[in-house]
Amino acid sequence: MNTERDDRIFLSTRFISAGVVPFLLLAFIILYFYPQLSGQRFAWQVQPTVMAVYIGAGYLGGAYLFLHTLFGRRWHHVAVGFPAIATFTVSMLLATVLHWSRFDIHHFPFQLWLGLYIITPLLVPWMWLHNRGTDPKTLDPHDVVVPGRVRGAVRALGLVLLGIALVGFLVPSLLIQIWPWRLSVLTAQLLAGWGALLGVGNLVVAGEARWSGWRVGVESIAIWHLLFLVGAGFHRQEFSQARFINWYTLSVVGIVILMVVLYVTMEVQRSQKRVSHEFAS
Repeated sequence: MNTERDDRIFLSTRFISAGVVPFLLLAFIILYFYPQLSGQRFAWQVQPTVMAVYIGAGYLGGAYLFLHTLFGRRWHHVAVGFPAIATFTVSMLLATVLHWSRFDIHHFPFQLWLGLYIITPLLVPWMWLHNRGTDPKTLDPHDVVVPGRVRGAVRALGLVLLGIALVGFLVPSLLIQIWPWRLSVLTAQLLAGWGALLGVGNLVVAGEARWSGWRVGVESIAIWHLLFLVGAGFHRQEFSQARFINWYTLSVVGIVILMVVLYVTMEVQRSQKRVSHEFAS
């Protein structure tokens, strides 16, 4: 493999991303806009519909990252998302195997789901390992460094989220008891898989000092959670005691606000650095 550190995204990485994006966009459209039809158009009937909305919004966030991989210019802009996605794909495959009797092997959307989660636990780690050698580990022009205290807080949050995800996957009854909408053992373990994605993502991005290595990931997660809040508002009756304002939605709102503050702060600093450089030259 050519390991010249020019930060390029290999054609093979782009090609695989191009193949993944349509599946993610299709899953988003079905689950987010037509959750009541998930039994016919998705791998299985996702219930309640707010769970389908959550998963659908997450798939759009994933599509956003893969689109940047497909059309982007620098590998390190998207690299931090791949270990998290690899973890997620493994958890989806495990949940599928553990609940095999819940699925209909003759249902074409499930066949697509199964094929996707047999292939991607191998492809996604390969993409990351194959392309990571091109990262020069240097700052982009006018790039800025994420403060150490921010990275420390994100690392701590990642450890907490990953711990919760592991416990939730191994003992799904705990998630079922505390979660603000109805869960089955299957959906609890799937939810734990999404939590593992966030946990691993936080741990990986905490090791990346360059803001240019954070931007796409922050945008992806923000899209996911903002869309979830909007969609959940239309399905508020499915929350426990129909309380849309609960510990989880309040946590999501708080994290989104912190993400927006971080994003604006770092972008302002980046803009100021660019202006200063242009003025000096």
